[in-house]
Amino acid sequence: MSKKILILSTGDLNGAYEAMYKVAHILKNMGHEVVMCVKYKTKNEEFIKAYSHQSSVPANPGLLRTITNKVKAKLTTASSSQAKKNFSTDSKYSFLSKDELSENINVESLIKTVGFTPDFIFTGMTIDFLNSTDLLNIYNATQAKIFNITVDMNHFTGGCHFSWGCEGYIRGCDEKCPAIIEADEKVIAKNNFDRKYENAQKANFQIIAGSGLTFTQAQNSKIYKDQKTIHNINSLIDTKLLNDKNKSIAKRIFSLSDDYFYILTGAQNMEDPRKGFSYLLDALKILDKELPIELKEKIVLLVVSNTVNEEFDQVTFKKQKIDYIKDYRLLALLYQAADIFINSSIEDSGPMMVSEALACGTPVVGFDTGVVTNMVIDDYNGYKAPVKDSRKLAEGIRKIFELSKDSYTVFSKNAVRQVQEFSSYEYAERIFSKILE
Repeated sequence: MSKKILILSTGDLNGAYEAMYKVAHILKNMGHEVVMCVKYKTKNEEFIKAYSHQSSVPANPGLLRTITNKVKAKLTTASSSQAKKNFSTDSKYSFLSKDELSENINVESLIKTVGFTPDFIFTGMTIDFLNSTDLLNIYNATQAKIFNITVDMNHFTGGCHFSWGCEGYIRGCDEKCPAIIEADEKVIAKNNFDRKYENAQKANFQIIAGSGLTFTQAQNSKIYKDQKTIHNINSLIDTKLLNDKNKSIAKRIFSLSDDYFYILTGAQNMEDPRKGFSYLLDALKILDKELPIELKEKIVLLVVSNTVNEEFDQVTFKKQKIDYIKDYRLLALLYQAADIFINSSIEDSGPMMVSEALACGTPVVGFDTGVVTNMVIDDYNGYKAPVKDSRKLAEGIRKIFELSKDSYTVFSKNAVRQVQEFSSYEYAERIFSKILE
């Protein structure tokens, strides 16, 4: 039976927003009535609608309603005044969800924008759009079942999107929050967490994991630890677009030689400490010292990024910078042209590039975090290294480099199989079918 489904996301383009766009497409393809409501619309599809506040207050409201609205406004302002002020944070935690106490949208306006009362709601990243208090208000008005998808950790923290080892999300965030710098401001994390926990209990929010790491984190989190079943949708890869069908000719398309071994790595911003590129550089230095010259000369590093760390100038292997690619057809060809993809992230809920590379038949070596945790299997489709262990990362790269042609082909086919079984749209449809029963 067709369901009315609302997808909530701040945007519809790139990263976490793109993930929710994919969720919308999958659900539409399953025959459901789907609207993706966003704060910032960039895509042209009609099912994506930009939220618009529409005043619904009557010209002569009753006295009781007038008093209620004034009291509610004062309470909201008072409760959020501390969280809304500019307070100092350690940027690596991405403490972006600064205020769970305020109300940011008008539910009547939202429903008018969407055009129906939803049966199910799926949310991803909604920074600067709405928070858990808004979700509770939407629930109270619609009684829709609400599912939060972990594009990062924010759905079960007091504001952080990445924990960097902090276990506040497990015990409950408190005044010891390492992300907030000033001691008298740390209570904001506690207030946010307490409100998020309370809202989740009242509206029975459910969580859906987006990676192996966030699956484990959600299971351990105070907010969602009692959820009976947590599904994991693992990146969501369109295998009609990202596959290995052109692997035999991909190198020629990029004017790459069959005589070289191409290492692909990248991110939108390589300066981001979460991406751990310094550890990749150390791994490459290890390979530089240990490989004989005749083998070193066969290695070429392909770097895809908007910005490249100056330290990459120190890399002694042949290297080539490629501007960040937004066209998925071209990106798919690049993955297929590469012989290996390296993910050096040390604090990440993804990245999407891991599953994309695997889908294109490219073995992956990376630190054991994010999607790598359950999508990369040692001696099957790549190798995992303990986080920040450059020595093990180098060993994984070398193992792929030294595979025979037949063994490499097996790894490549296994990479594709892993995505088809645990990260494809078809896999996601099976998961959503269970959720929407």
